[in-house]
Amino acid sequence: MGSSTSSPMQGAVPCGGSIFVEGLMPEPPKPNATSRVHVSSALDALLKSLARASSSPPSAPAEARAGRYERGEEIGRGGMGAVERVFDHVLLRSVAMKTMLFPAQGPEADRFVEEAQITGQLDHPNIVPVYELGSTEQDRAFFTMKLVSGQTLGELIRKLHAEGFSSEGLEQLVAALVKVCEAVSFAHSRGVIHRDLKPANIMVGTYGQVYVMDWGLGLVRSGVSAAAGAAVETTRAPARVEPGIAGTVSYMAPEQARGRLDLIDERTDVFGLGAILYELITSRPPYEGLDFETCLAAACEAQVTPPQHFCQHPIPPSLCEIALRAMQLDPERRHPSADAFGADLAAFLRGGGWFATLQVKDGEIVVQQGDPAEAAYVIVEGQCSVFREREGRRTVLRTLGPGDVFGETALLSARPRTASVKAIGNVTLKLITAEAFERELGRSTWLAALVEQLAGRFVELDQARSAEDDSV
Repeated sequence: MGSSTSSPMQGAVPCGGSIFVEGLMPEPPKPNATSRVHVSSALDALLKSLARASSSPPSAPAEARAGRYERGEEIGRGGMGAVERVFDHVLLRSVAMKTMLFPAQGPEADRFVEEAQITGQLDHPNIVPVYELGSTEQDRAFFTMKLVSGQTLGELIRKLHAEGFSSEGLEQLVAALVKVCEAVSFAHSRGVIHRDLKPANIMVGTYGQVYVMDWGLGLVRSGVSAAAGAAVETTRAPARVEPGIAGTVSYMAPEQARGRLDLIDERTDVFGLGAILYELITSRPPYEGLDFETCLAAACEAQVTPPQHFCQHPIPPSLCEIALRAMQLDPERRHPSADAFGADLAAFLRGGGWFATLQVKDGEIVVQQGDPAEAAYVIVEGQCSVFREREGRRTVLRTLGPGDVFGETALLSARPRTASVKAIGNVTLKLITAEAFERELGRSTWLAALVEQLAGRFVELDQARSAEDDSV
């Protein structure tokens, strides 16, 4: 749940764990006594405020001042903090409490306070709400937040693949990822980049609620327009954000892996969303099974193996295309926003995501007369010419354009092609195999029954027409 602070020289940082590595960029000046006071000023002010509150006449039950929270089991731990289930005796409910593992001093304490402030200001249905920020008697900062009952997206992904990668289960997790996109887009509108998007930081509740967790590496960008709402503010000045590598190497965008804080923007999180989708369809993150240095080098160059390489089961081609676009080395070639990424996922859920996209060059033969029928095609862009050859003569039958379908008998029978189809100019097609067609129809049993009846009649008519053509 938290971010850890480690050095790559230790050789013990897993590729899948969140890191904040300082020293890989020019080291900032070491703080003197005055600057150390400044570094912890936000927390000092908080502690003084709490002290004043505790000395004033209480307006709530005694438990509100001392012993309010009854500690329970630990449910998560990172490098900076541990998360426990606690019971709030004032509001009579269980909440999650994240507490620093060490006394509240220095930049680590500031980052911890900033995480609470960022999360508390991101008021969105898919971002976990924060209730209180305070300090323990041991001078350790803590904050409480909603206790989510459910599983991480990572756990659900492993379950999906262990149980056979069903289309229904896949679509449920894709729908959850759409909600993640909405939360990330909202954060971007408030000037916040998450920088650590991964399945382990997404919680899916028992009743389908989706929450983006762990904003400990959240980067507040300065100069963000508040046209869509108030920009997030923190007591930690943006200029004091430490340089270095922050994030989880297994899911990290190239600009993060290179420590280029100046290049991090919304498209950095788009890369993270693509990495989550990559794991959803392959059951593994983009960079896995390597030592830290090798994993980091792969992340620096976005060396992502195409997801089809790892899959032992059919996967939707459109999801592969979406994931690979989001994880491009050049941010300009990625989706421009989390909204755009989410729109592509929503289009997959509306249908057609199991159909691959083909690019055909001018004059290329797509379907050859007499060949076995293996797939149907839908024209997305461009035009195609349909023709038939008989006794050395070529007869053009028709010209097809966007939205037209050809080769559809391949989905219904194994008869050879009765005509040829050639591209006129460059053409974009959707490839419809029988297997992909059945998966799409599997979403609706009523639609499948209707198509089956219509298909039978179509085959009868096509056979009758072919018999008439042969008699001419």
